[in-house]
Amino acid sequence: TTTPAGGALRGYRHGTRMVALTPPRASSSSSSSSSSPSVGIFYATGTGNTKRVANSLKVHFGTLADEPQPISASNARDFEPYDAIIFGAPSYLWEKHRVSALDYDTIEPPFENLRDLEGTKVAVFGVGDQSEYPKNFCDAVGILHEHFSLRGAEMVGMTENEGYEFKRSRALKQGKLCGLALDFENAGDEVAGRVEAWAEQLKREFG
Repeated sequence: TTTPAGGALRGYRHGTRMVALTPPRASSSSSSSSSSPSVGIFYATGTGNTKRVANSLKVHFGTLADEPQPISASNARDFEPYDAIIFGAPSYLWEKHRVSALDYDTIEPPFENLRDLEGTKVAVFGVGDQSEYPKNFCDAVGILHEHFSLRGAEMVGMTENEGYEFKRSRALKQGKLCGLALDFENAGDEVAGRVEAWAEQLKREFG
């Protein structure tokens, strides 16, 4: 059995009330575009939280982003059309020192081109539980950051390590988080705001 080290869309229940995560979608007349989306969004999910965040990011990006796709149904060729890509994953603690990013654990670059993401900007988000797993909080963010860096991607989307209470995280690099770290369990009220702010940050960094 597996133990989730973190993240269950539109909104979720926090205490006794519903918290909205995904803002209302724009009407079809205002969101239609003849050009192809330049941003891809891919995710793995165990309980549904990363899928919710992926859908929320799509709404914030509008026609700039394609519809979010599960990484389990994708391969390296699916990354090729995009100038920028957002990847999301939860962290699952399989053993004491083995953290999984679920379906990302088996993805590899094409054999003939190990640096297939050169020239592509990549950002990573993840969900975790800093109270239950303070020594592995959002480790998957760090795992994906390292993986896509090795594939030649230009990594963007760093965030400040402020407002968190964890002991260790593979996502923490040189005093900053190498992506967006979210905690639905202990900081649910902050999720929507963090996602919106990060989306605006990425729009600037993606150019």
